[in-house]
Amino acid sequence: MTSVPLTDRYIIAARLKGYLNKPTEAVALLTEALEQEPGSARLLRFRGHRRISLGDYAGAIEDLRAAADQLGDVEDEYEMYQVEVEKDVVSLILGRPEDVRPQHLTDTMAAQNPQVLDRYMTTLHTSVWYHLGVAQYLSGDFEGCLPSFREAERCSRHQEGTVASQDWQYMALRRLGRPDEAEQVLDRFRKIELIEEDHLVGYEGRMQLYTGQITPDELWAMCDGNALRTVTQGYGLGNWYYYNGDIDAARKVFDEVLNTNARYGFAYLAVQAEYSRNPDFAGATASKEN
Repeated sequence: MTSVPLTDRYIIAARLKGYLNKPTEAVALLTEALEQEPGSARLLRFRGHRRISLGDYAGAIEDLRAAADQLGDVEDEYEMYQVEVEKDVVSLILGRPEDVRPQHLTDTMAAQNPQVLDRYMTTLHTSVWYHLGVAQYLSGDFEGCLPSFREAERCSRHQEGTVASQDWQYMALRRLGRPDEAEQVLDRFRKIELIEEDHLVGYEGRMQLYTGQITPDELWAMCDGNALRTVTQGYGLGNWYYYNGDIDAARKVFDEVLNTNARYGFAYLAVQAEYSRNPDFAGATASKEN
């Protein structure tokens, strides 16, 4: 019978806990895994991600920086796309380890079986740099997050990772009052031939707003009642209003983001950060009750 590596089993279990909005339990599982495989870049990547969800930005930065420091000696690998992992959870529960697909695919493995690559929507290196950038941004380090997002963009092999990394760079540069550099990020985005994919949640739309390709109303209409899209697109739209001096409009959109109660989304956390430390939003409620 095929055996599923212990590290993969921990990661599958932790990802399941994350999708069930139980990041504390996910972190606990990954901490246990790290006791058995200390310093694993892969495990640190996933624990850092879930520490962001908990608002533990210092812990996330520590984990992700430790992972990033190893990447020069760690072969990049494709990571199973999140919605695909559910099938492998079921296979494990039913005692069918032979049906569990590889959670991580090296370039050598991918070359041998390229037809399965549509299951893998990011890579280890991109994920480490991207999540490090997010943790730095959410902690208020707009300057420090830029190298991380630039590296995530550089090593990204998928549209989603490339555009998301560009988006956060754009937002950080606008917050730093460097519009010329922000425009250079948009120039790189304009060169991308966008493809339509069902899983995309809003970064492409946000960037199209920044470039003037769509209007704020068109971006907001894309949400279509979906909480994840509302959170993701809403933070970008609120920022856009904020950059352009309309704080009331920004607050209105940010409130809509918090009303989704999608508490572990990065954009939701970003709105909370705005409300808790930005004097322009003094008096705003940083969280909503259930």
